[in-house]
Amino acid sequence: MVKNSDSVILISKDVLGKFYLPIYGNTFWKGKTPNIDELASKGTVFNRHYTAAPSSAMSYFSMWTGVYSHQTKRKDYLPIKEKEGFGSLFNKAFELGFDNHIIWDENWMITAKLYSECYGDHVTYNSIKGIRQPVGTHQLHPHALECDEYLVDETVSKIKREIESICSSEKKVFIWMHLPHVLHGRNTYGSDIDVFDRVVGIVREFFNDGNIFITADHGNMNGAHGKVGYGFDVYEEASCIPLITPRFENLAIVDFPTTTCDLFKIIFERAVPRREVVYSDSAYYCQLHRKLAIIKGDYKYIFNRKDHSEELYDVVYDPEENVNLISDKIYDADRHLPCPLQEMYFYPRWKDMPAIREEMRNLKNEVWREGTFTDKLHAYYLHFGKSLWRVISAYLHSHGIDMTIHSHKKK
Repeated sequence: MVKNSDSVILISKDVLGKFYLPIYGNTFWKGKTPNIDELASKGTVFNRHYTAAPSSAMSYFSMWTGVYSHQTKRKDYLPIKEKEGFGSLFNKAFELGFDNHIIWDENWMITAKLYSECYGDHVTYNSIKGIRQPVGTHQLHPHALECDEYLVDETVSKIKREIESICSSEKKVFIWMHLPHVLHGRNTYGSDIDVFDRVVGIVREFFNDGNIFITADHGNMNGAHGKVGYGFDVYEEASCIPLITPRFENLAIVDFPTTTCDLFKIIFERAVPRREVVYSDSAYYCQLHRKLAIIKGDYKYIFNRKDHSEELYDVVYDPEENVNLISDKIYDADRHLPCPLQEMYFYPRWKDMPAIREEMRNLKNEVWREGTFTDKLHAYYLHFGKSLWRVISAYLHSHGIDMTIHSHKKK
């Protein structure tokens, strides 16, 4: 296979926090990701790359447009109905002469179309049937931990044929390929990382290593802080994701915060943008469960809309986010009384905390909004009304009452 030296591919993995890859210190999968490891050794590894949102749909939006959700008028996850005038990764790639393609599982392609058609044109959709198997933490069954090697081989072959077909053209192509978080068996999403690496190996047959980019849409709590799943929290496990690129700017490692909003510059301008502040937002501004993370330097500030609680962490000194630096006191279980946090946690920057807290709160106030009274009613309806309607509908259906709404046109 003759590689087109100008073609570029972005491979993203659904629900993959950086902590699951050996290049970020994971020992369980050490030696099982040879292709990713080799690309990392020759390229640039971003240690503090943050998703703009720890859920897929919001993350795609920011990856494609370079815009944070708080910069839009969107209130919630309702289907996109009209363009908002933002540029897109695909439009910019088209302007550079690339033939754009999206490779995704057919069951999820409707989501890809919704977002790309609204925020970008000039895209060919290449859906592959059967990449995603309905096995996961919400669908356990006796064979959930088994890996169907035949289906894995079949899936990898499908992906290879699709890439080969796209690359058979003499045009330079830009492909965004997104792999779902479960590939044929074993119910923990980390267990298909080896398959992910096999797909990366296939990609290397068609693309030069210097044009391959690897990332994720968001991570997963997986028990950290007593939480599971994703989409509701912005702790490191959910918001800090892998980014492996070709080597540029002579950097083997990038240790300052970066964001998915800068993918275009990173991929096509081969630049490492330095933003003073990056954000990770768990929901649109009207949604009740929204949590906003603001990352600046070593610090991450989290604001919770539900109870207006605040958290502040030094994620370099305390990467597991164990000590909330907003609080001055904690409960000393041995002495059975509150005591200064400084006594329990040896931290060298206590004197800087008042100024840092104030700065982070001000940054939050610059972008935070909760909407009008009407917006809030709308949010409550979405949060509670739909759940209530599902309960009522199920009850009526169980009693044989047809709730189908028929429309009648005047003749």
